[in-house]
This record gives sequence, structure tokens and C-alpha cells, in this order.
Amino acid sequence: MHDYEASLEHDKAPTERVAFLLENLSGGGAERVILELADGFSALGYTVDLLVCEARGVLLDSIPSRVNLVVLKPANQLTGLWAALGAPGGGHSAILSCVAAIRKIPRSMRFIPAIGDYLLRACPSVLLSALPKSNIAAVLAQARAGVGTRIFVGAHISMFLRSQQGLETGRGQAHHMIPLLRHCYSRAAGVVAVSEGVAADAVSFLDVDPDRVHVVYNPITVSGPIEEIDEPPSHRWFLPGAAPVVLGIGRLVAQKNFPLLIEAFARARQHADIRLIILGGDESSAEQMARRKELLELAAGLGVGRDVDLAGYQPNPYHYLRAARMFVLSSDYEGFGNVIVEALLAGCPVVSSDCPSGPAEILDNGRYGFLTPVNDIEQLAAAIVTTLDTVPEPQKLRRRGLEFSRERALEGYHQLFFGKPAIA
Repeated sequence: MHDYEASLEHDKAPTERVAFLLENLSGGGAERVILELADGFSALGYTVDLLVCEARGVLLDSIPSRVNLVVLKPANQLTGLWAALGAPGGGHSAILSCVAAIRKIPRSMRFIPAIGDYLLRACPSVLLSALPKSNIAAVLAQARAGVGTRIFVGAHISMFLRSQQGLETGRGQAHHMIPLLRHCYSRAAGVVAVSEGVAADAVSFLDVDPDRVHVVYNPITVSGPIEEIDEPPSHRWFLPGAAPVVLGIGRLVAQKNFPLLIEAFARARQHADIRLIILGGDESSAEQMARRKELLELAAGLGVGRDVDLAGYQPNPYHYLRAARMFVLSSDYEGFGNVIVEALLAGCPVVSSDCPSGPAEILDNGRYGFLTPVNDIEQLAAAIVTTLDTVPEPQKLRRRGLEFSRERALEGYHQLFFGKPAIA
């Protein structure tokens, strides 16, 4: 990755600058999308900066070489709150009610001064933030700095569903952030939703003007021709003659509902000799590692402990997807479902919960894979068994996956940012 200071001081013929903002570099879908976009805009000839609040996570070594990494330094809590309150345009009551509700100053506010300093110094034409907390910080920082940079905020998930889950579990801050999100999203240059379902949520729940909400499907890409990925993973369950493998992929968080997948697998296992591998889990996250232990204990309690393996995060899942008999997504909700497209590109049959939002849009309401009701063990298990008995159609699946290419996403974002087609 390039050095940010050097890019500012030594560019003899500076190009237009585009910036992206992430909270950290964990292995989530939003983070991977931002890295793809950053690499794509740099390939188009833009100077690209990637701002991160915390330089940690499994994607830290995946930053494209042409992209400048900017690690933001947090201010103290009171300075961050003062910076938030100092942003013109109102919103004071939303800020203070959020602080009062969660009984602390959100850590993201501590980065408002650093984001503002960056905007004043680097003067990017556009900054795209990916996730709710950083979206708030970016909008408030731009307002406080008074610069002309246009701030676009990403909508990667239904905030209604996320806030509801927080209320039901008593965990998370999403529902306390809603008034502040409404205030900030209304002041951004635009809201970029990753699916039609998420766009509808931004309009109905966050009260964003429909004319300012834009849908751009996530960019999904493969390094090299997918057909050349023929060598199976080194995992022992992919040896010749081994039982078919059901594959799950995702962060080990409640949203992904891996307990449902394990329970459905255990029922399907009664009808077929199959194995289950789940890829994902950030070892730097104590919460995800605790959940990993719970999932293994669940599998053991269901009598399938020897048939379930949590193989950890894999930077390139395509070897697994090419070798697996099917991919299963068991989520309660999604924003888009990047991994479904990755499975299609690999020619891997898909079974997915029909959760809001994304899977039904990607699978064309079941034309390219099975859709089952959310949190339904019986139907998920039945779909797994049915898929085992169905002849795969890898070329049909790959053609569908190619409809969600990086090129199409870059074109969509470029048109949104600059009002003109991308120039390769």
C-alpha cells in the first residue's frame, strides 16, 4: 500500500482523489466491498485513500497496493463529542439523546476531528463511508470542516431489522442510533443501498428522500478464471471418494444464524452421509471465538460433532466453493449476500433462507437456488436433502453470478459520484 503522506507531497500531477472510510478491516462483506471499490477506482486512474479508524482485522494484509492507507487517530471522548456538536445543521438533540441512551460517548465520534483534518488537507472529491457508525462520523466531520467533499453513505443492511434484533437481545446500540442516522443520512450527498430491499428500508425506516437513495449491487470478483480453480482444498474432507460437503461461510455472529444451519444439517445427516464445513470467524474478536465454541458444543450435543468443522477465515473461499456439494446461507437477515454470488461464480448450488434483503434478488426468487423461510429448520434440512439429489448446473449458475461483476458496480458508483461513465 502506498504511503499517504508521500502521495500528498510528491504527486507531481495529482489526479482527482476518492476516499473510502471503514471502521476496521474485519472480514465482513462491507469491508471486502470497499477494498474492491478502492482497487477499482485506483485502476481507473484516481488517487485513492482508504481511511480506517482501527488498523486491525483479517483484511489488513489485503489492502490493494495502489491504495493509500490512512490510519485515523482518535481524539479523547469529550473532544469527539464537542466536534460532533460543533457540526452545523442541527442534530444536537439526536446526538445527545444517543449519548444518554447508551450512557457513553460513541467511540466513532472520537474520529470526527481526524476525518475533518483529512478532508481539509487532502480535499477528496468524494468520500464513501460503509457502515452506520462511520457514516455518522463522516457526515458530521464534513459539516464541521465546511469542505466541498461530497459524502456518500453506504446502506449495507436493514437498519429496522438490525435495531429490532438489538431490542430483542438487549445488545448493541443500533436502535439508539436511529434518530442520529436519520439526521445524518438526510444530509449526505446520497445513500448507496446494496439491494432493493435495503433501499426500501432506508426510505421507509430512515426517512431518506427516495430520489437520494441509489441501488448499486456489490462488486464480486475472482482472481483469474474460475474454471482454473480445480485443485480442491487441503482439508481432509475433500479427498477422493469422501462424503459430500455442505459449506457455510460468514462471520460468527448472531445475524448469520449458524445454529440453524447446524441443526438443519443434523436432520439432513439422518438421510445422507454428508459433512458440514463453516468458514469464517475473526480470531481477533473474543465474541466470535466464544460463539465458535458454542457452535462446536451444539454440534456435539446433536451427535454430529465429528461431521462438523469450523475451519476459520479463508481469504479465498473459491477452492472450497468449487469442491463443496452446495453452499447454504442460514442468515436471519442480510444486506445483499456477497457469498451467494461467490457460490454462483464457482458453480456451487445454493440453498438460502429467504431473508431480507438480497438472497431472493440474487437467486431471482428461486430460479437459481432454493429459498426457504427464515429460521425454519425443517425446510432448510429438506432443501439440503433435495439439493443432494439434484443434478448441478454450474454453467447456468456462473452466468448468473457474472451479472454482479465488479465492472458493473464500478460503473454504477462512478456514475453516481461523477455523473458520467467510468473511463478505463
